[in-house]
Amino acid sequence: MLSVLSFGCTAGSALGAEPKPLNIGWTGGSNLTSLPDRVAMERGFFEKEGLKPRYIQFQGTNLMLNALLSNELDYVRIVPFIAGAATRGLPVKVIAALTKSGGYAIISRPDIASVKDLKGKRIAINTFGSSADFAIYQLLSRNGLDPNKDVTLLSIAGSPDARFAALIAGSADATVVNSPFEYRAEQIGFKVLLGAKETAEYVKIPTSGLSTSQRKIDREPDEIVRMLRALRNAMLFLQNQREISIGLMEKILKVDRPVAERFYAIYREQFNPDLTVPDSVVEEWIGVGTFRAKEKITAKPQQVVDWSFAERAKK
Repeated sequence: MLSVLSFGCTAGSALGAEPKPLNIGWTGGSNLTSLPDRVAMERGFFEKEGLKPRYIQFQGTNLMLNALLSNELDYVRIVPFIAGAATRGLPVKVIAALTKSGGYAIISRPDIASVKDLKGKRIAINTFGSSADFAIYQLLSRNGLDPNKDVTLLSIAGSPDARFAALIAGSADATVVNSPFEYRAEQIGFKVLLGAKETAEYVKIPTSGLSTSQRKIDREPDEIVRMLRALRNAMLFLQNQREISIGLMEKILKVDRPVAERFYAIYREQFNPDLTVPDSVVEEWIGVGTFRAKEKITAKPQQVVDWSFAERAKK
């Protein structure tokens, strides 16, 4: 089942025409990585660019990729998975990085005191080969555990709610979630092994951005620039308008004022209005997107990214 989030726009866009409907695939809309999109809707940045996005929540990254390739989606809000697809020769590209880190947190049963205590435990992820899978892989490896031998990874497709349900039911001992889901878990007695800020020390690459098909790049370059400009303006708004942004976070993330203030201090520095990242990070994306491949895959950054639209959006 898919859930859809869309906001209506008035007729008077900056381009003087009816706003253009767009379908955008993502994994959910109440977390750190969704804030630029939600703010762009709430504050009219999309409307100003003559765009009317409809966000469609998918239960897996493979489904999202297939919808993009079949032209059912205009854009997707995932990055490393698309980088991996591009290395396999599929006609897709990453066109922007919207955050500086993954925004993940690790939660567990209350009796698990540390990451090393995950040895022998069951950890829920969304899908194998995803950025969440990579985050857990890196986290375990850097704490002296072998992800292939010391834990059991459970693939539970869907939103963090599905994985959290497995934790509550006792079929999983820990899981990776998008921040600020860890706050919700903590409120009902679960352990936050690592919050978003701490996890970013282990997984320093951005896992949230915007990707599209080569068909879109070839046929509608101006639309891409407008899309990126709207998201960039939303990020700048979030960084520069503290009080209004905290209020929006209360509403969007469904948290109270003190919690919104706490997370704002963490999130503010994670947004990336520059929209691009160095080649070294793109190489990391390729590594994330292919780390479970049986054969080692090598690719050059220009095979998986196109920063030309980001550069235009910043002018």
